[in-house]
Amino acid sequence: MPLPCLGGDDVFPDSRHGARTPLTDAYWEGATWDKGTDCGEAFEALKISVKDLNGGPRPPATHDAAQARSVLPGGCTKGELTVPGQLQSRDLGKWLRQRYVKELAYLSPQYQDGEVEARSTNYRRTIATLQGLLTGLWPGTQAAVPLRVSGDADEVMFGRTDSCERLRDLVKQQAQALKDSAKTDAGVQQLEARAKAAMQLPKDHRVQFTDLHDSMTSMRFHGKQIPKGMSEELLQDINREATRRMTALVAPQASEAHGPAVLRLSMGPLFEEIVQRMGSVARGRNAAPLYVYAGHDTTIMPILATLGIKLSDWPPYLSNVIFELWERADASGDKPGYYVRCIYNYEDLSLAHHSNGEPVLLEEFRDLYLKPYILSNAQFKEECKVTFDHTSPAPGGESVGGSAVQGL
Repeated sequence: MPLPCLGGDDVFPDSRHGARTPLTDAYWEGATWDKGTDCGEAFEALKISVKDLNGGPRPPATHDAAQARSVLPGGCTKGELTVPGQLQSRDLGKWLRQRYVKELAYLSPQYQDGEVEARSTNYRRTIATLQGLLTGLWPGTQAAVPLRVSGDADEVMFGRTDSCERLRDLVKQQAQALKDSAKTDAGVQQLEARAKAAMQLPKDHRVQFTDLHDSMTSMRFHGKQIPKGMSEELLQDINREATRRMTALVAPQASEAHGPAVLRLSMGPLFEEIVQRMGSVARGRNAAPLYVYAGHDTTIMPILATLGIKLSDWPPYLSNVIFELWERADASGDKPGYYVRCIYNYEDLSLAHHSNGEPVLLEEFRDLYLKPYILSNAQFKEECKVTFDHTSPAPGGESVGGSAVQGL
């Protein structure tokens, strides 16, 4: 459903990083990750200036620094954006350029100060993904584009189990429930037996499905040899079980008992930021025409859950959700005003209450989808019941029941 008049609008892309090396130490034994082939500089990217939220120096990145110290066979490091991942990010930028520069003439052909506000989680792979995206969007840019990251305690793009006591408890409870149910779930037990046979693992090995999915996905994407017993059917079954487990932890449906609280405590501050910016545009205040957020699968999953989307498959590398804010000012019979169009991986997204992928009135979008989960920073602190210490960086996440719930 095209909108006949564009004006005073805004664009909010939120993307997962591109392809990376594995985060787990398991299930990829024998593979090498070669510096200069698998990772390294894929192209000459534009310059960026990484600052904290207030324009100061980049804050410490505790969890990412630990990954950077873990050198894999061949010289790449754990969680590093690879050459194919960099190319993916530039391709997304090219798509944005085609749509917003060439087709809609909405953005300038060359980068202009103030035209974009870019925010990334404080990880090398998300920062590099955003750098590649901006290179594809505005190739040939000479100026250093500013990019904001937060300290760990102020992150808004995944659930901060390190600094939100209530969220940590909810996730631990759900992890225990998954562990308990697996003991009597015949389907899970059969899948575990198939995976162990394919990997030639000991009978007493406990399969970590999210780790196994992470390794198989990374290895296949980068052309690494995987065990011959890993058929397409088995890989798909592992994908769906890993997705079921991770969504139960970070992206439950609102209909689930713990769903509203987990989604609220995970995404509330981000939605507060997005809704405030959309409201500023609707009220006629000056705003950057483009806001870009670079996050993780643990960003994409809960965003989709709040929109009523139940995932059966893990979001692939460089998955992205785009919120477009359009203004309808004609007399076509539709109600004038601001509308939100949602795009997921380049296709219109059908929402829980709007099943045809059509744009949604801003007020409806806010009230039906985001309002139940919006939290101001003050509300977040109160609902988490935790004292923040900004002088002591907290880790970017923690492992609960074998599943990493920080940014992946």
